Formats: sequence, structure tokens, C-alpha cells
Amino acid sequence: MTTALIDGDEAIYKATVIKVEETDWEAETFGDRPPTFEEALEAFNRIVAAWVREVDADDYIICLSPKQRGLFRRGIYPDYKAARGEKPEQYKPVEDFVFENLNPIWYPGLEADDVMGILSGPGKIICSNDKDMKTVPGMLYITGKKTLVEITPSRANYQWMLQTLTGDSTDGFKGCTGIGPKKAEAALTEAGTTLPNMARAAQDLYLAPKTGKYRDQLQDLSDFRREAVLARILRPTDYDTETGVVSYAIPGVKDIHFNARDKAR
Repeated sequence: MTTALIDGDEAIYKATVIKVEETDWEAETFGDRPPTFEEALEAFNRIVAAWVREVDADDYIICLSPKQRGLFRRGIYPDYKAARGEKPEQYKPVEDFVFENLNPIWYPGLEADDVMGILSGPGKIICSNDKDMKTVPGMLYITGKKTLVEITPSRANYQWMLQTLTGDSTDGFKGCTGIGPKKAEAALTEAGTTLPNMARAAQDLYLAPKTGKYRDQLQDLSDFRREAVLARILRPTDYDTETGVVSYAIPGVKDIHFNARDKAR
């Protein structure tokens, strides 16, 4: 039995940004227009059906972010995903339909990414094009490339520490000051494949004196802890569905515990 975990946010967005061919011969107008609600909903159903078929799943679960987009990471860092633009015209109507009719799973304070992460495990395949999902061990269907890959625990931890160091401009957090992908990759590769070693290498870069134009931008372990939380999607043992408590175990620093519902902003 294989269950596809569908990134509902991504599927809705893709369905509502499609362009529909519009030809009016009498007015001599030719071009594309945004979809109507019915067209967007049909596109959403096609997208979900295609992902389920492509991973040969027996069943699927649609995972969504909260309607009001209250997210616990914004409670930790207000600029998290703050630069995201407005949603397409039909996004909310389709989202409302999915919430009301298709039994999606969502939790207060958690993104769709986190929902997929905590539901992941044996017999599950995450279907998403978000690179953040590479921080979760398990099977991942990269929807853009139409490629099914296995993310090993060591690879997931490497990706976690890599994003902790380099940040994510799309999500609005900067990572370790003065450290780009090449320096981060070199440090993590040298550290080896265990999470404690990779985490120590990342912490050393955060604590190292800054040079050049960054000399006054000092960072400490609290910066490392914050960026580590922003960089990794939740895994099955990280969230208590009854209480809403999130727990991050990060080697070398104090474990982090908080209620996602209380943190949501």
C-alpha cells in the first residue's frame, strides 16, 4: 500500500496560474487569459491525479497550510516568507473548495510542507517541487522534474545543515553571514556524514570571526538555532498532533520546544 502525500499548496497554485487559450475571431483578439474557477478546479484535479499516477500510489492525502497562513516560523522570524506576492485570483476559491470537500490534512501553525513531513515514512511518497522537502528522509517525487528519489537520513541532514548555512532567499532568511554554497559544501563534506559532526562544522562557521565587509556582523549560537529551525521541515517525531508542540533536537545546542499554535503569526 503506497500513499502519495500531495503538496496541496503547490497543486492549487499551479492550477490557478495556468493560461487558457482564448480566441475571439469576431473581435480579432487572440491570447491567453487566467482560468475560471471551474477551469482551475479541473486543472487541480488533473494535477493531483497525474502525481498519484506517476508514483503508482494506491491512495493520496492532500496536505495544506492553514487558510489564514498563520505559521510558527513567522513567530520565530517575522520576515519568514514575508516577500511572497498576492495569490492568483482563483486561488482562494479553489482552496476553499479543497478544504470543504476533499478532506485535506492541515494543522494550525504548520505549512503544507510540515504536514507532509510529519506524515512521511514507510509506504509514503511526498509529491512536491519544494527543495525544502529534501530535508526530510524518505521517498520524494520531485514534481517539476518528474523524478522519484530516495532521501537518505544522511542526505536529509546534509541538506538541513546546508540550508542552515546558506539560508533561503525565497523564504526570506539569510543563514550564516559571509558563507555561500561553496564554503558551506566544503565544510560539511569535510565534516563527514553524521549529523553531530555536520552541526558542529556549521556552528563553527557561525561563531567564527567575520572578515571584510562582514566584520561587524557577529553571530552566535542563538542565530544558528534560529536558522536551523527555519531551514528544516518537520519530521514525524517532531510534532505532537494532540498538543501542537514542536520539538527540534539540534546537536550542540539546547533542544527547542514550543507550541506551533501559540507561535503562529
